[in-house]
Amino acid sequence: MADIKEILGLNQKSFTADPVPTVSAWASGGNVNTAVSQAAGFGNINAAAKFGGDSGGSADEVTTELYNGTAWTEVNDMNEGRTTLSGAGTTNTAGLAIGGVDDVSNESWNGTSWTELNNLNTARNAACATGSQTAAIIYGGNGALANTETWNGTSWTEVNDLNTGRLDLMAGGTTTAAIASGGKGPGSTVQVNTETWNGTSWTEVNNLPAAVLGGWGMGSQTNALCYGGHNASAGRVANTNIFDGTSWAAGPDLGTANYQPAGGVGGDGNTAIQFVGSDSGYYAGTEEFTSATIADTIQSEGQVYYNSADGTMNITSIVYGTGAWASGGNLNTARRSGGMGADSHSAAVLAGGSVARTELYDGSSWTEVNDLNAGRTGVGAFGSSTSMLIVGGSPAQVSVEQWDGTNWTEIANINTARFEGIGGSGTTTSGMIFGGKEPAQSAKTELWNGTAWTEVNDLNTARARIAASTKGTVNATLGFGGNPARAITELWNGTNWTEVADLNTARQEMGGAGVSADALGYGGNTATALAALTEAWNGSSWTEVADLATARRHATTGSGSAQSAIQAGGETDAVVVNTEEWTVPAPVQNLVMSD
Repeated sequence: MADIKEILGLNQKSFTADPVPTVSAWASGGNVNTAVSQAAGFGNINAAAKFGGDSGGSADEVTTELYNGTAWTEVNDMNEGRTTLSGAGTTNTAGLAIGGVDDVSNESWNGTSWTELNNLNTARNAACATGSQTAAIIYGGNGALANTETWNGTSWTEVNDLNTGRLDLMAGGTTTAAIASGGKGPGSTVQVNTETWNGTSWTEVNNLPAAVLGGWGMGSQTNALCYGGHNASAGRVANTNIFDGTSWAAGPDLGTANYQPAGGVGGDGNTAIQFVGSDSGYYAGTEEFTSATIADTIQSEGQVYYNSADGTMNITSIVYGTGAWASGGNLNTARRSGGMGADSHSAAVLAGGSVARTELYDGSSWTEVNDLNAGRTGVGAFGSSTSMLIVGGSPAQVSVEQWDGTNWTEIANINTARFEGIGGSGTTTSGMIFGGKEPAQSAKTELWNGTAWTEVNDLNTARARIAASTKGTVNATLGFGGNPARAITELWNGTNWTEVADLNTARQEMGGAGVSADALGYGGNTATALAALTEAWNGSSWTEVADLATARRHATTGSGSAQSAIQAGGETDAVVVNTEEWTVPAPVQNLVMSD
């Protein structure tokens, strides 16, 4: 029998693992429970810790949360609340919390609790630290400090200074091979300088491509990352820069531009993690960076290969498609016009809709959890499965409740009572609502900063039953459709609403998902019939894509991304329990070849 070489005239490649889709990229992870800025962290992409920071309250945060690669869990508090502190540690079971505003404190984490250890010699905040629980280094800080100290597991020792003192700089490496980049130097000048540490002294090396401060850095001295932060001209930035030991090169952007985030320090430059910070409010998000290693093979369309680990022949091919709906698990309680917080079609929480009941979705089934304080329908909603807001509702009311993953708490009221399909987007620390009924149809827009609501400029067209890009921000959100059945789409830029391209089919009572440049609208009512239509928005126009299996109106609000959305409940001839999940396939996939 002929082998592949005889048939094709060449040897067939054999890999021990499937090719990977990209050289490097950022992807969303689970949201933290308490959104903060100016916090610190340590650990790695699969085992990180977040602690301290500013959540907008009167006192500095003492909360600690641990990440397992999927979700954050709150654990024992720090002994002392602090902001703009630093962290060192390669895993979430062993690390240090160092310094803070006018603070020399040093606490050690053992995976369960914090213990106070010997203090720094020099109080500092907005400094950089890296290393482990037993061998760490801290440098820079407020007042453009150049001071450097090393930790041997017992005490801190002053060593040679940075060449350029600075605060809000980015770090990476170990106590014998560290890197310092960017920051704010003398005279408040934002820096491009990069310096490397050899265990004895600092040496200036090639600069960053652009000056930046208040981002995060991790990796090694020969494979480092610097990402996020703030610059003098563009404000918050999403840029990632990669250092190869000699020079910096641009990498993939973060999904969300972020200032004063935290992250791990245990990555090797091929993986990294960033969380919390400020994206115009207090940020709850997490992003994970992965990069192909030398041992990885990058996907290439048309490549045929043998996977020796599982004994299959494979081909890498473009899979054409714009997404499709598939059936999910049924709700325990049928409902319409409730509110939803969703990370994706595999992680959602649904509440209200004529009842007070709350249900959690894990990608296959719904589970009843703690109720709202007051049942309501026709609400606005936004957030995630662990942190969301339910706003207003019928009868027209100002009440707002916040979900923390376990319980609902009543928080500050909106300024204008409203109900009947309120548009909403954002997070529990930085969000917005618009439209609805007061009882007349409303054009009013309100912004939420985590503490209070502020009225800002109105929609151009007042309307109830409006849908939204529910993962949008207070600087970029899409509102579309509305009552009576409308095709109007408006884009919010942080100050004003602007009319952009219409929906292909005018509708009200739709579901919405995604962000302002990549959104999804589905279901609803055309005024003459229920609709199963789904339309995708690409930042400039709408395109009809795959229909829902069940035409329905009075959708749940707040439903994931344009690649992974969820629709549950609603109304056909009756109020229903069924769930549908939207998925857009990866454009390039490794496919097993079969007979």
